[in-house]
Amino acid sequence: MRVVITGMGVVSPIGSTISEFWESLYLGRSGIRPIEEFDLSQSPAKVAGRIEGFDPLLYLKKKEMKAMDRFSQLGVASAQMAWSDANTTLHQEVPQRVGVLMGTGIGGIPSYAEAYDALYGGTVEKRINAYTIPKIMNNAVSSNIAIHLGIQGRNLTLNTACSSGGNAIGQAYDWIRTGVMDMVLCGGAESPITYGIIKAWSAMGVLANLCQPFDRNRAGFVLSEGAASLVLESLESAQQRGASVYAEIIGFGANCDAYSLTSPSPAGIAKAIQLALENARVETTEVDYINAHGTGTKMNDVVESKVIQQIFGKHAQQLCVSATKSMLGHSMGASSAIEALATVLTVIKDTIPPTINYETPDPECTLNYVPNQAIQKQVKIALSNSFAFGGSNAVLVVKKWEK
Repeated sequence: MRVVITGMGVVSPIGSTISEFWESLYLGRSGIRPIEEFDLSQSPAKVAGRIEGFDPLLYLKKKEMKAMDRFSQLGVASAQMAWSDANTTLHQEVPQRVGVLMGTGIGGIPSYAEAYDALYGGTVEKRINAYTIPKIMNNAVSSNIAIHLGIQGRNLTLNTACSSGGNAIGQAYDWIRTGVMDMVLCGGAESPITYGIIKAWSAMGVLANLCQPFDRNRAGFVLSEGAASLVLESLESAQQRGASVYAEIIGFGANCDAYSLTSPSPAGIAKAIQLALENARVETTEVDYINAHGTGTKMNDVVESKVIQQIFGKHAQQLCVSATKSMLGHSMGASSAIEALATVLTVIKDTIPPTINYETPDPECTLNYVPNQAIQKQVKIALSNSFAFGGSNAVLVVKKWEK
């Protein structure tokens, strides 16, 4: 069964509409800004990908907003955009045949931090927010989306660290492809920018103040926030209701390295890409573009580059490979959903977004990373790579829409 994309929504540091998001990707605009909410004078990392001007009251009633952590607010906003974009209402569908499947890596950590500070941050214990538990639950994002839109089918939140959103989209694809659901609203949401999380990532030595994927002088990633949602549905469902189709998902590969909680396994990453290509029934020579996981860390970028070189052989030199985290930052569980959306737009627009901040080639990273400026190129088939802590890998295959 063919699975098509009929709706898209995004809230990100580089734009909170599809048109703004794409314009920023095309122009290579960075969404990385200084953190001003708390004092980071003792931290080496002082920037983040923060969304400016987001007003949850555009999407939620005040009472609803108070009961949601920011990650849920972002998720509901992106989901509502995608749902409206798909031009669907539940009276046209069987409610139990429509599902929600979202990913998040850390859930409502700001609300958790707020409650912790109230209890232990001073000499006197303060009262904590009555909504603390429903705000911090990982599944709050999927549940709030379903409640907000009246979606009564399967409802699931996935947590596979940085590949959460990619795995959510992939599982939604499987639900539809196997006939379990007719339509699924899927994606990822994350808002992890707290003092504690910044310090924790800094302690691992992987945060930087400039994200330079595949550059010889790269020093790490920049923490970020955001959400992206896609409406996936069977081609039959889309045709029955006369929906416009943006693109098609034709393959999904997922696995576990079973190797390390924090270090990528070349064999595991290679297998995930191979599984996706096999599932899509696509030859390596048919792939035009890869949206790389591309975190900007020393180890990840070398491993990903060498695996792509290994799998695609001579064709690797014809591929365009870009890392949009250079503009967006790394929004953990939401990053793979936002990058999947960027991949869909790349296929639609036949334009490849750049890897910005690329200055000095690394002799161990030898692919075309589309440095600093977008290029026009026909893109019929593209991959979106996501490789997470714990070895949870997810690769999506997106194809240009052809009836």
